[in-house]
Amino acid sequence: MERTRAVSTSAIAIILGVTLLSGPLVPGVTLASEPEPVALQTGNVTVSVIEMPERVTLEAGSYGAASYYLDAPPARVHFTNLRGQPTLVYELTIEDLGYTRTTNHFLDESTGDTYDLTLASDTFTDEEIERARYNGTVTVSKRDGAGHGVVATRNVTISVVE
Repeated sequence: MERTRAVSTSAIAIILGVTLLSGPLVPGVTLASEPEPVALQTGNVTVSVIEMPERVTLEAGSYGAASYYLDAPPARVHFTNLRGQPTLVYELTIEDLGYTRTTNHFLDESTGDTYDLTLASDTFTDEEIERARYNGTVTVSKRDGAGHGVVATRNVTISVVE
């Protein structure tokens, strides 16, 4: 029984020692392996055709909700070249509302020849929406090994739907 107690005490001492060494008490010491860095915005992307939305809507909330919901259709991008891990950025600006929404899309070689860029939804309060229409700008830009550049820009009408 003494031998079992000695082994248990030794095991506990080892576990406790490893925990203390790899914990926050000893900075710079870790037993965990570092994750592989992701090489974003590398390689190259060449866009052949881009189908941009013509219309974006701000739809009134249902059941008396005092807000409007942004609904921006996707921009469809066709590639002639996609290597590495470039990033496409989809942006909507509504200058009269002082609003800009940006969504980053991280691509890789498994993406295929066509990709739909989506824009995350957003809400506006009743007090912010004062007109039936707003002018906006939709922009798609790329970030890759060659740098950052605008691929396409289009003026869009933002219709308020009650």
